[in-house]
Amino acid sequence: MSDLWGADGIQGSNAPYPGDNGNWAEYNKFLAQFVSDIKANGMTSVSFKLYTIGQYLDTWSIRSNLAGVPIGGPSMAFQPSSGHTWWTSFMSRIKSTNTALDVYTWHHETSITDLLNDLQSSQPNMVNLINSYGLPMREFILDEYGTYDEQNPSSSAWWIARLKRYNMSGMRGNWLSLGQLHDFLASLLGKTDVNNWAGTGYYGNGEWLVYNYYATQMTGYCVATTGSTNRLMDSYAVVGNWIIRILVGVRQTTGTYTLQIRNLSTLGLPSSGNMVVQTGQFNWSGKFGRQDSPQNLGTWSHTYSGNMLSFLIYQNDQVTTWAFEFNF
Repeated sequence: MSDLWGADGIQGSNAPYPGDNGNWAEYNKFLAQFVSDIKANGMTSVSFKLYTIGQYLDTWSIRSNLAGVPIGGPSMAFQPSSGHTWWTSFMSRIKSTNTALDVYTWHHETSITDLLNDLQSSQPNMVNLINSYGLPMREFILDEYGTYDEQNPSSSAWWIARLKRYNMSGMRGNWLSLGQLHDFLASLLGKTDVNNWAGTGYYGNGEWLVYNYYATQMTGYCVATTGSTNRLMDSYAVVGNWIIRILVGVRQTTGTYTLQIRNLSTLGLPSSGNMVVQTGQFNWSGKFGRQDSPQNLGTWSHTYSGNMLSFLIYQNDQVTTWAFEFNF
């Protein structure tokens, strides 16, 4: 809704905001038009990005005109925490006014050194906040994740792994501006002339290949994974059609990591032997750098024992990542 209002980051300092000086007349007109357009287009869900707790409560009044439509928020830029006064004030207010959300949303776009900027912290924090105020448990969605520097194949794979582990949906942050803001699928695509908003000739970059691999190849059922102890390497794995597929990724770091695939006997494999692993590499040549397919690095035979296959991942840069596949 903030984009519809016109808050796009380049408006002047005197641009009007909802409820300026206590005057909600223009915002009420905006909401009336918003509700009318939603009904006219048969839309079924709404997420509000608001600036104050008061605006949230004022906006809640439109629910009577949108019966059955779920409302999500608060789209807070800071992650949920019992130590954050905005969050505790918000939770207290919606409890006292009986205006609990249908979907809880927040952002993950701060420093990677901030432990709160990780679903490993924020998801359980949100659960604890809801429970501490006696509110009903709802769906969680990240309505923005990933800083500009995190938008590369490796960090995107890391985010996929995190979101899948906590069974959450997420929407990439869009750091482009002007005409590019509404083009390029939030920096997943490029085209022949990236400065021509009406141009054609689209192609995918290295990040697009990661999301495409996840969406089209990682079918079947998820298996449990555990991220690295430093929180900077993670993986997502699926079993389907007699193939194990594992997507790995780091979050803006380098180093050597060990990938362990345990309990192989549950797949009907012997507890020791040899495993042939196919490796695909996702390369990165920038936001508008064309990448047509993952690089096929071929196969490698690994000896394993103790019901576990283990091999090293040499992360020599912060952007390249890999998918590993083997049959069983």
